[in-house]
Amino acid sequence: MTTDVDIWTGTYEELPLGACEESDHLIDGNAIDAFADAIQSYNPIHMDGDWTRANTNYPDRIAHGVMTTALMSKPLVQFCERFKIRTALLSTSSKFTRPVVAGDTITPVFPLVEKIDDRKRIRFYV
Repeated sequence: MTTDVDIWTGTYEELPLGACEESDHLIDGNAIDAFADAIQSYNPIHMDGDWTRANTNYPDRIAHGVMTTALMSKPLVQFCERFKIRTALLSTSSKFTRPVVAGDTITPVFPLVEKIDDRKRIRFYV
C-alpha cells in the first residue's frame, strides 16, 4: 500500500547519491529449470545434481551465469519505480566471481553512484 510518504516528488537533481535498492532471490532447482527452459540451455552442470557432483567440485548443479545477471533487473526496476524514473537500460557489465549453487540465495544491491548531469543519466554499481 502506497502512502503520501512513499511517493517521490523530487527531481533528477535531487536524486540522492548512495540511494540503494536490493532484492533477495533463492536460486532453487525450479528457478534453474525455468531459466533453462526460457533460454533452451540444458548443460548437465545446470540440470543434473548427480552429474555435477560426479564431474566437478561443486556440491550441486549451478545456475547459468546469465541467470544471475538477469536477476539484477528487479532491484533496478524497484529503484526506478521508487524515484519515478522512466528510462531504458543502456549497458551492463558482469563479472562472475563464483558459481551460484542450487539452494543459494543471492542479493543484488544497487547503489546510485553517479549522476551524469549533461545527459540526465544515472549509474549504479553492483
